[in-house]
Amino acid sequence: MEDKTNDPPKLEQENQEEEEEGTWARQAWAYLSTVRKQSPLIQCITNFVSMDLVANVLLAAGASPAMIHSIEEIPDFTPKADALYINVGTLTPDWLPAMKIAVQVANENKKPWVLDPVAAGASGFRLKACLELLRTKPTVVRGNASEIMALFKGTEDSNSKVNS
Repeated sequence: MEDKTNDPPKLEQENQEEEEEGTWARQAWAYLSTVRKQSPLIQCITNFVSMDLVANVLLAAGASPAMIHSIEEIPDFTPKADALYINVGTLTPDWLPAMKIAVQVANENKKPWVLDPVAAGASGFRLKACLELLRTKPTVVRGNASEIMALFKGTEDSNSKVNS
């Protein structure tokens, strides 16, 4: 059996890791509490598959989701939103203009916005749309590795899986 009584560096490292975890947890809780106090209005143009999930996650975080994708509503609504979330999961030619206008309005009003380039490399239409949206400088791009690589390379991926 090993004598571990003379092993203080390991104990110091464990204590430091516990402190860092505690600090991270306190910081995460502080951010969440701030979101809940502010209850930001988040405009979401998202796909039918994840619409309910996105709304429920935002509600659980304390935000107020609004699934506004009608091009007619965007000039009135988007300036009132605190942020914009664009998810191209069920992308159609009908929704793309609304996405572009919402992004333009968000940028003009200095609102942060997130691009979720679902299956960006799965088709030429989807890739072109995602690259056009990317050029308008999203605050955050939320994608998996294959989606980010498709955007980086600017090419379709014949091995791409379509996920929502």
